[in-house]
Amino acid sequence: MNMILAEDIVSVTDFARGTKEHLAEMAKTLRPRILTQNGKAAAVVMPVDMFDEMAQQAYEREMDMKLKTALEAYAKGDRGRPLDEVFGELREKHFSKK
Repeated sequence: MNMILAEDIVSVTDFARGTKEHLAEMAKTLRPRILTQNGKAAAVVMPVDMFDEMAQQAYEREMDMKLKTALEAYAKGDRGRPLDEVFGELREKHFSKK
């Protein structure tokens, strides 16, 4: 995502006055708008597709880090918990809710 400061940073007032145009431009360029208030960054508005992509990337990163941590623990000899113990806990949780 390459930002163009002259186009992507706008005041809240400017965004409010031209919301329709800003949204159309954002959909076309897939670039967010940084909204300023009193000359300071106040909010970021982005297309839904861009938000979905960022959320998916964050989730994948989180899963990668969990896998890395688990693999490192395994390499150090941590073999986790016995399967019967884990399934027993799952059964208790599942059947205790009914």
